[in-house]
Amino acid sequence: MKGSKLHTALLEQEFGQIRLHILKQENEWRMVHLYDEEYISRTMAIVRFNNYANPVIKASHARIFEGELLGMTLLKDDIPYEKSAAARVAVTLPDWLKAEFRSSVDITMGLYSQISILDRDKNEVFLYADLFEIIPPDILHLFPGTGKMPDIPDKEMISLLNFAGIKTAPTEPNI
Repeated sequence: MKGSKLHTALLEQEFGQIRLHILKQENEWRMVHLYDEEYISRTMAIVRFNNYANPVIKASHARIFEGELLGMTLLKDDIPYEKSAAARVAVTLPDWLKAEFRSSVDITMGLYSQISILDRDKNEVFLYADLFEIIPPDILHLFPGTGKMPDIPDKEMISLLNFAGIKTAPTEPNI
């Protein structure tokens, strides 16, 4: 994946330096905010790491788990990966998340993706992470295709949302 397509790179292009703040982390689960320079959350992400003991990812994963940005670390470590957008779903924003986004809007979109890594030695691809990125309503337009993916709230997506205490919304946001 090229750096210009990284979620964080897109945010930095628009808002300047992005900092990661870990809200909650346990074993293979992590919930983070991506804050801009004004300490406004530009994304709230929930990650479930898979296959993180694989030798290809083990050292990088340790740094990611300590607080480095996921995509930037994979790119910096020259680990071949692909982030595949799998689905989108409307989510209801709880008050605490609306405050972090500095938004009064109740519903936004969450993007569910999977990050796969190529083991060059074995020429095999393995799933590294399931990722659910909740995008603030005022910047949905920055993410091409946000309005084009089908709504498929499957059990993987729901488990990520449950970890964060976020609920799906009955309707789409007006974007």
